[in-house]
Amino acid sequence: MQIIFILFALLLISCTQANLSGPYLLWGNEKVINLQPRALIEANENDFADLFRDVKAIVVFVRNNTKRLDGKLYPKFQELVNHNAWTYLPQRSLAVDPFDYNANIEVINLSGSYEESDSEIISGYADALAIYGDGEVLGILAGREEDAHFLSKREAKEGESLTDESHTTTVQPLTDETEETFIYVADGRKAILYLTSAPELNISRESFVLKEHNKAVTFDDQKAKGYGRLNIIFKVGDEKLFLRFNFTLKRGTWYMKAVEVEHRDYKDVLRLKGGEYNIPSAPVGFSYRCSSRSLVFTNGTDILVLKDYQVQPWLNGLNKFGDVYDCVGFTTAPIWAGIVVTILLCTILTIGLLAILDIKTPNRFESSRSKQLTFAVQD
Repeated sequence: MQIIFILFALLLISCTQANLSGPYLLWGNEKVINLQPRALIEANENDFADLFRDVKAIVVFVRNNTKRLDGKLYPKFQELVNHNAWTYLPQRSLAVDPFDYNANIEVINLSGSYEESDSEIISGYADALAIYGDGEVLGILAGREEDAHFLSKREAKEGESLTDESHTTTVQPLTDETEETFIYVADGRKAILYLTSAPELNISRESFVLKEHNKAVTFDDQKAKGYGRLNIIFKVGDEKLFLRFNFTLKRGTWYMKAVEVEHRDYKDVLRLKGGEYNIPSAPVGFSYRCSSRSLVFTNGTDILVLKDYQVQPWLNGLNKFGDVYDCVGFTTAPIWAGIVVTILLCTILTIGLLAILDIKTPNRFESSRSKQLTFAVQD
């Protein structure tokens, strides 16, 4: 059923060059009440994170504009909202990205008339409810705002469908041929992840060193939507373990903030540990490299560790990494040590020079032609 839901989502998503923008209307789960704006108090990141993490699926409906919502234009949708817990957020952006917390997200663009959009919202949300059940699906109605700051946009080849091309890697059958390498190149050279050692995963009180993986590595290219997924299937004994690295794209810069892990009945999203400073990110066309510290994804109990890595999504068919953004800054520990020692030596030299310049030499001397010098000494 989950595969059917994903395929349905792929058929509904159409190509757009936009980012999600407010105002937002959220409904379908009781926790949306916690996001309701109050006087001088805004919902914090934890409220959004808990909501996105607890629901089984999220359906995002994107309008063509960011104007204020008018219930008269969406009568069926207004009736749906009135029968569910809901919250209206007038802000332009959400505190957190839902893609970092939930693996089952469907994005539906409302490109038709108000009547068509009204019916599309009802049918899309009803299909999700049929799969996951009442109260388990979060609906989000957002607007679309054109972003003029993208540094790179995908060029469609003649006769090529962006929607079909971007999803072929998801639905194509995977082979059982495996290999033991730590270089994961997506089909079509759309993305690449390079490690010097195998990923280490601890979930459900089990530890795995993921050495062997399926050769059919894929990349779900949703650049127009602002995100992508690098899908790697590892072989653990006679079973399969899925890692899906999530990339988001904002204003021409990509970020890797989370990974989806699926094994047996386990399925969860592990977020990057360490805050904004440790997030791998670079402009489109550039790669990110880090050998000085490990990349750690966790949900508090389970953990995935990547050591000495280099990664680049949206490689666009190139056979090598782009220019590198390195996690090691311009001022490393040895450089700081050299600067401190230099400042100390310069300080000592300056004090010495000042002391020498402060010495006062005698200006009177005895000679055979002058009067003898006398000094008055008191007891």
